[in-house]
Amino acid sequence: MDRVSQLIELFGQSVEENHFVRLTLSRPMQKDQVLKKVIIKLVLIKGKTMFSFVYREERRDLTKNFSLTESTELVKELLTKSFYNANLMTVEGDYALEYLPNKKYKLIIKQASVKVLPQRSHDKEKPSHLSKESYLVELGVLDKKGRIQKDKGDKFKQINKFVEIVESHIAKSKLLDKKRIRVHDMGAGKGYLTFALYDFLKLHKSLNVQMTGVEIRQDLVMLCNDIAKKVGFDGLGFEKGFISNYDLEQTDILMALHACDTATDDAIYKGITAGAELIICSPCCHKQIRRELKDHGAFSKILDHGILKERQAEILTDSMRALMMEAMGYKTKVFEFIASDHTGKNLMIIGQKQEGREGDKAYYLEELRKLKQMYGIKKHYLEELLNVN
Repeated sequence: MDRVSQLIELFGQSVEENHFVRLTLSRPMQKDQVLKKVIIKLVLIKGKTMFSFVYREERRDLTKNFSLTESTELVKELLTKSFYNANLMTVEGDYALEYLPNKKYKLIIKQASVKVLPQRSHDKEKPSHLSKESYLVELGVLDKKGRIQKDKGDKFKQINKFVEIVESHIAKSKLLDKKRIRVHDMGAGKGYLTFALYDFLKLHKSLNVQMTGVEIRQDLVMLCNDIAKKVGFDGLGFEKGFISNYDLEQTDILMALHACDTATDDAIYKGITAGAELIICSPCCHKQIRRELKDHGAFSKILDHGILKERQAEILTDSMRALMMEAMGYKTKVFEFIASDHTGKNLMIIGQKQEGREGDKAYYLEELRKLKQMYGIKKHYLEELLNVN
């Protein structure tokens, strides 16, 4: 049996034995070929198992679904007429078909890089991170039949992505060993992410959770408390209060999503002084540093234009926040937690407390000093709160 036929047989066998993960066809036979790659996955559409073929061209992707019988013939045709190489991934092993310069094929067999079968469903479903959808109905994200409201698709994606990110950090922490986890959401607003995280920790992970949402608007406090009571979230409550003067003695997770300007710094400070294991922020507005930015040296022309000065202020503000969190013993990441086409407020700062980082404090504070000197900044608000020099 030739190597191409062997790969096709392995493909059919992996499907029959339910080991199949993905098949990718690449390296076009013709240099000017429009079709550059084909990615093949199994999907479940309205209860029926189908193959999803993603035809990747230079400027677009085209997706078509085929039956199991049709797909085998299509793979044969594509491997004999359009592509030289193939990569078959299964939970039993990975198989790479390569076309060599001597015009012969080689089949490389490796250990499986994926050990668990992927989710097959292609239909829209609630994410696996969320166990109870009644609160999403009450918050207006889903309708009474559990379908996403027309104008809430982005919010739904944001909620699911947020919980996914928090899950990955909790898995690397000591929080799962605690008898009780205390969570505070500073500036909770309508509580979309507060409810979702409580749902995930309490119902999905079966943890003992005590969560508090802090919000200045009394109408939202009352609304969220009513919803929490209605859906049976006994460990979740909302209180009226400002972030800056809220009395927070201890917490395990501190959230502050879209707290405006220095309110984000107040939240970070509260989390650090309360000994939070995780501090999760999504900053909004960066007025304080923007006012302090001076036209300085080689960077002066960057600050000539308002939009560039605004973005520079954002970068500087959050860079300095990250440095100060590192100085206080937190391993820190700054990243986009959801694509900017879903929300403009998409930057996230996560600090995870780590023991034994005390010796690094001087290094991070020196880097902070250099940044301030470069841009003529006298003081960052968080620096004043932490009383670090």
